[in-house]
Amino acid sequence: MKRILFIFTTLLSTLSFSQIIFSPEVEISNHFTGYGRPRMALMANDMPIIIWFNEVSNQTIKISRQIPQGIFTPPVDIVGSDLEPIGFIGPEIAAKGDTVYITFICGIANNSIMIKKSFDGGLTFSDTIRVSPNDNNFQYYMPNIEVKDDGNPIVSYMKCTHNDTDFEQIVNISMDFGSTFDNEVNASELAPGEPCDCCKSTIVTKGNNVYLLFRNNEVNVRNTYISKSTDGGISFTATQDLDDLNWTINACPTSSPNGVLNGDSILVASRSGATGVNQVYYSNVNSNNLQKNYYRTIDEIGSGLQDQVEVAGEGNILGIVWHDNRNMNNACYLSYTIDGTNNIGGSIEMSNSMIGHKKFPDIEYSNGKFYFVYQYNSGYSIVYKELDLSNINNLNLPTTSSNSIVISTTDFQGKRCKLQKNMPYLNIYQDGRVEKRVTIE
Repeated sequence: MKRILFIFTTLLSTLSFSQIIFSPEVEISNHFTGYGRPRMALMANDMPIIIWFNEVSNQTIKISRQIPQGIFTPPVDIVGSDLEPIGFIGPEIAAKGDTVYITFICGIANNSIMIKKSFDGGLTFSDTIRVSPNDNNFQYYMPNIEVKDDGNPIVSYMKCTHNDTDFEQIVNISMDFGSTFDNEVNASELAPGEPCDCCKSTIVTKGNNVYLLFRNNEVNVRNTYISKSTDGGISFTATQDLDDLNWTINACPTSSPNGVLNGDSILVASRSGATGVNQVYYSNVNSNNLQKNYYRTIDEIGSGLQDQVEVAGEGNILGIVWHDNRNMNNACYLSYTIDGTNNIGGSIEMSNSMIGHKKFPDIEYSNGKFYFVYQYNSGYSIVYKELDLSNINNLNLPTTSSNSIVISTTDFQGKRCKLQKNMPYLNIYQDGRVEKRVTIE
């Protein structure tokens, strides 16, 4: 009897990070001005603007922006305590040129989703503008925001009943630069089950194409999904499961996928614990048909937790940050490529080497430079730094990993299994490759 072994494999490349030199770190905020989950956007001339939740006293949202002299302005309140902003996985910020939008949960208005906008690079901001409907029959939370090419904002958020049922991932667009939002649509409607109730969605947009990345919940299988709109976010007509390994977990992991456009593809990164180790995986997704090329880990840790992934980049230059506790201490890590998504792998600690927990990193990219911000819990501060790729020599070009140790064999549901004839299975390697195999007899 003849045996035929079919192998469908993807190769993972890793990066050498030995020559990376980050810029000196800048303390943006401290214990007196708060340090809750910083978010960052780049304005005109690549000037960073950073917001965060001030949990220390009065619970406000603060802002600091870089000015042409290269220094950051002192933190000021952009949302006062009178509005009772809520810091659960928020707030968020997006910018294009001198146009800046922030979104947050407004407690004084029955936990409504609000925005503020600026057209002068964050010097001044508008009054609050309601995004979610004024409907007390529903709860709204976990907002996110992105700016379309024409400067109009797109806001996503979770919607459910007050009994915590009927969850929907909503997209609401504005056609008048954030003055009104009258286009609420359920972007998760085509996915089976319902959205994971405490995992924020993220938005990727280009032209009239709008993509929503969210974690789904189909009878406790909590995989990453993508939905697509071709009419600017008015309707969503396609959706796709992006995970190869089904992550079955009874409780919401409070972990969101993230993505960035890469030519005619989307780099998507998210956490999965399907193999028993909570790690960050990434895929390259075709922006037209939503099919992915591969599904890989970035940097195997064997045990521990990788989470809170963010991505940024343009063309072949792409960067991914996350925090993990591989050394029994939370720290923020970076993996990047200058040669496309197929060459992402390995990592370097992006946060400082001081003892203490560093979490919630964010990343932006423009004109050959990565920009970072993170929360330094143990130092009660927010830290900013940069990485100028022009200072990195060819030692950091991708090199192929030679590590080919199989660390797990699973079925297509992510459950460990023994090899059986005529049954497809997955080999998961230490270098992050996921190899689909089937022996036909």
